[in-house]
Amino acid sequence: MNDLALVKRVLSNAPGSFDELVQSYQKLVWQVISRLVQNQDDTLELSQEVFLQVYYKLEQFKGDSSLATWIGRVAYNFGLRFLQKQGRALPIVEGHSVEQETSRKEADELGGQFERVQQLAIKEALAEALAHLPPEQRTIISLYHFNDMTTVEIAEICNMPQGTVKSHLSRARERLKSALESSRKIL
Repeated sequence: MNDLALVKRVLSNAPGSFDELVQSYQKLVWQVISRLVQNQDDTLELSQEVFLQVYYKLEQFKGDSSLATWIGRVAYNFGLRFLQKQGRALPIVEGHSVEQETSRKEADELGGQFERVQQLAIKEALAEALAHLPPEQRTIISLYHFNDMTTVEIAEICNMPQGTVKSHLSRARERLKSALESSRKIL
């Protein structure tokens, strides 16, 4: 179903249509909010508020952009306003520790276990490096690499020129590269 058809169904209060909208875009909203605020409880609360806002403002969607871009922009703005109210980004690193993962898989053969521990260490290093990026860079790199969005879509969501998005993306990649190279020396 295309964006405008789904919007029309939601606006006409068709049974299950808003649930369908939420199901389709909850991952995007969660990614945008969680990368900005970096706190699971705040992300959950803000994600709910985003969908309430989407519900009340859906008649303003005109189809000039994709519905994902429009909802992403609502989520991004909610996240930014939250950060402004807080005056800071809330740090949290996602994932399990190497020790938890290792103890959980002790029964596995040694070669496979070493490989998993090594992959988990890389994931943790990436999560740690992402956590140290400025919120805008963290969000932009997440949208680009984890949500497969284009720089044009990200520019619309973040309400910034495409060149600025590309600049943030480049800087974020350089920071991540440096951080991961430092982590690799430790590993």
